[in-house]
This record gives sequence, C-alpha cells and structure tokens, in this order.
Amino acid sequence: MAVSGLTAVVLGATGAIGSELVQQLVNNPGFKKVVTVGRRALDGAPTGPVELVQRTVNMDALETEAKDAFTGADVVFCALGTTRKTAGSADAFKKVDFEYVDKSARLAHACGVRHYSLVSAQGANHKCPANDLGLFHGLLYKKTKGMAEQSVLQQGFQRASIFRPGLLNRGDKARAMEKLAAHVFSSIQVKDVARLMILDALRDPATAQPAAVFEMGELLKACQTAGQPPAPSK
Repeated sequence: MAVSGLTAVVLGATGAIGSELVQQLVNNPGFKKVVTVGRRALDGAPTGPVELVQRTVNMDALETEAKDAFTGADVVFCALGTTRKTAGSADAFKKVDFEYVDKSARLAHACGVRHYSLVSAQGANHKCPANDLGLFHGLLYKKTKGMAEQSVLQQGFQRASIFRPGLLNRGDKARAMEKLAAHVFSSIQVKDVARLMILDALRDPATAQPAAVFEMGELLKACQTAGQPPAPSK
C-alpha cells in the first residue's frame, strides 16, 4: 500500500528539477506539507491544496538554521546543483554539489528523516580520478556527484534513493550546450524526473529497497508508464 500524509523538504527548489518538485508536490494528495529550504525563496511560488512553507537560510549554517525545518519531515528531496561557470570556481562548485548535500544528509538523519531522495547524474563515480583544472571539469563533476551519493548512502536512512538522469530537457531553462546535445543524445524532461522521484517516495514500503539507484535507462522506461515508480537499476 502506498504511503500518504507525508511532509517533504525540498533542497534546490529554485532549480529546474527542484521547482518542478515543488509544483507537483503541492498538488499531490500523498503529501500534507512541503517545506523548501535554501538561500532564497521561489519567485511566484506555486499554489495548491498542500501547505507550502518557504525557509530562507544561510546554507553554510544549515545544521543550525534549518534544523526545525527538517524535524518531523518524512522525506527530503535534494536537487542541489550548479555548474563551475555559475559557481565561479571548482571549490565553489564542490561546496554546492557536495558539501551542502553532505550537510543536509547528516542533518536529515539526525532529525529522524526516514527517506532521502537525491538527484545525482549519469556516470557519477566517487572513485573517478579528477582534479580542479577546468579542462578536466567533466571528471570532477562525476567524482563530486559520486561523493554526494556516498554521503547519502552512508547515513543509514531507512530509504535512500539515488536518481542518475542523463541529459536534462529543461525547456526554456535549457543551457546552450544542452540544446545542442539534445539533437544527438536522448534526454529526459525535468518534470518527468520530479514525477518519478515523487512516485518513488510514495511507493509501497514493502516493495522499496533500503538503497536504490535509478539510472537513465530505467527512468526513460518509467516515463512510458503512467503512475508507476521506476524500477531500481541496482
């Protein structure tokens, strides 16, 4: 039997997948409350029958400023992510894509959250050889995402879900390189990633694995089946 009446925390709510998560969550009867946690609130926040609370915090002080937001939550959806160009440096990129994820996972576990659902990336690998040189940022990206995954998995949540989408179709928010790549590679719409994350969070606990990884191939398959959560790749 699917669960219901959940309270969800969303990190990265101003991003492409995060904003889709909030939009869908506030209109999903499986949830009773949605709390966004981040350095700024959503512009034009979506409305729906589910209560929405927006908390602005200093992400460097997440453990103290957001503790009350995590307390009592059933699931954390983490869609934190940036690019080296946007962040300004390799260190700034790693702070968002690893350090903030790590802080939030530790806080969530300390607050008794049962399920942590993370947006990672295709090819994520914490063992990937990488350095901070811009020329090799692709390797640093994969390694950093892999390190974030490991942090989540090591906390010991009752459930940990790792989503590894490949090329994202962000619609109007698409980056230039993404638009070019979309003509060559398969892509997945951000609204579908959000929808599948929510379906996974609501799945019957009897069918849920304690730690599940959802690769791009399985996500694309699940897009063809309405109302069904994706099958774990491993």
